[in-house]
Amino acid sequence: MENKKVGYTFAFHYSDKIRPNGKIVLQKSLESLYNNCTYNFEVFAIDNQSDPKSSFNEIFDISLPKYKNLNHTYVENQFLTGLTGAWNKGIKEAIDAGCDIVILSGDDIIVDSTFNKMIDYILNDPQSDNTVYGPVAGGIGNIPVQSFPHPTGKNIEVSGKVWGQHLGGHMYAFTKELYYKKSLPNGDLFSVEHPHNGGDGKWGGNEGQIMTWAEEGTRCVVVGDCWVNHLNMTGRSYRTARDYDNWWVNKN
Repeated sequence: MENKKVGYTFAFHYSDKIRPNGKIVLQKSLESLYNNCTYNFEVFAIDNQSDPKSSFNEIFDISLPKYKNLNHTYVENQFLTGLTGAWNKGIKEAIDAGCDIVILSGDDIIVDSTFNKMIDYILNDPQSDNTVYGPVAGGIGNIPVQSFPHPTGKNIEVSGKVWGQHLGGHMYAFTKELYYKKSLPNGDLFSVEHPHNGGDGKWGGNEGQIMTWAEEGTRCVVVGDCWVNHLNMTGRSYRTARDYDNWWVNKN
């Protein structure tokens, strides 16, 4: 298990109009990962059309040895595939890089040393090829079954099929085996349209996607040994980007 590789991916955006706090939020988030993760990991940052284009490099100097495992992909037009497309791109990059476990996170998540306990749990779970995992979390926008100010020490399987008993979208963890089981023919893991996407289409719906999988028999586990902080400082977000998308404007 010592040779297992973890892929950490997220969508990122900075601009005065859409996400003015994007750079400082991401800096805090990745600093926490680099300071706490003890596993072999690689980061896949999907930059969804930040403006200016140099925004990511203004935060991180990826030529430094410290960031030799930090990959940055710039999306020229975020409105083509939205947030869902950025998630899919990062996940596929992690799989192509040989990652055994993929962590899909928000760019506004702070981890501590308990992050390693979620990876420990996954590596020791005999049903990891059919399970999606999520940590407990403080901060904003968390699902009741995951909302705690500290680790609970209780790792529980939840229904995953109904709102309030599903896994929140701030962070998902899964194995490459789950990816191959659930990915679409084109390699995407998340689809734009599914029964529980809430009408967001390409601008969300990850929680509903996991609910769809739960209905198909996928396990959903809250790893209470792992606690993260969902920062309450994001400012405007992807929903603002969605509101500028002609697809959304014409739909509504």
